[in-house]
Amino acid sequence: MSYFDQDILQQELSAEMLLSAFYPDVKDWAVNYGSFFTRNYSGDLKSVDREMKKVSLARNGIYDVLPEKMFFDPNELRNKESRAFAQRVAELYEEERNIQKYFLPFDSFFFNRSLNVRMNVNRMVDDKTEMLLKLLFDYDLHAEKNPYIRLLAPMLLQVTELRFDFDRLATMLSAVIGCPVDYKMPQQDKVIFTVHKHNLSSSEYAAFKELLKPLFGFVQEWFVPMEMDCLYKVKDYQQPFVHSDERPLVLDYNTHF
Repeated sequence: MSYFDQDILQQELSAEMLLSAFYPDVKDWAVNYGSFFTRNYSGDLKSVDREMKKVSLARNGIYDVLPEKMFFDPNELRNKESRAFAQRVAELYEEERNIQKYFLPFDSFFFNRSLNVRMNVNRMVDDKTEMLLKLLFDYDLHAEKNPYIRLLAPMLLQVTELRFDFDRLATMLSAVIGCPVDYKMPQQDKVIFTVHKHNLSSSEYAAFKELLKPLFGFVQEWFVPMEMDCLYKVKDYQQPFVHSDERPLVLDYNTHF
């Protein structure tokens, strides 16, 4: 599966995995379940509000798994041709929303317990990975300051499989950097990676290239055969080749030379 298949990727990852990775500091989420039916059209995690600590999930909550007629006959919520039923249907929908609100604390409790298990598993895996990197490669992940290298370094455990596999390496770099990365080999002893980062100013471009420098030094050392040179460049090929104050041209970045 390609990293760029965003919809497929999102559907395959659980909400617990995503939240533990991107919001590890938030422990108590208020959770709204959207029923498992919506899973056919969206990922498990439908939306996140970091400030309000609210998440919406495409899975069944307690209300959804209880017998349908426990509270009222759901057939009363079916669309009716006659407008005489409109008021009754509105009342039933309001009643359903209130019932779902009643179960929200219970749904949230069970979800947060599951999230806590995932975070503990992640912590144990991270500790084990850090230990193995130190023992096998004498590499101190804890001391690494570059954020991109910290994300890529655990793949050293599969370095024998990844070395010279530039297709997979470009996919991993895309995930690590957060933008598309491709490569070409103009010569047998040279590989050039292109990082497609859009709308950078000249100062942002310079800072971004400097941040990438140790990353591609790391790639050269571990993932590229020693007889090959690893080069990289940052490009914005989408910007029109028109000079303006709002979108100035930066040599070697969004120019076509």
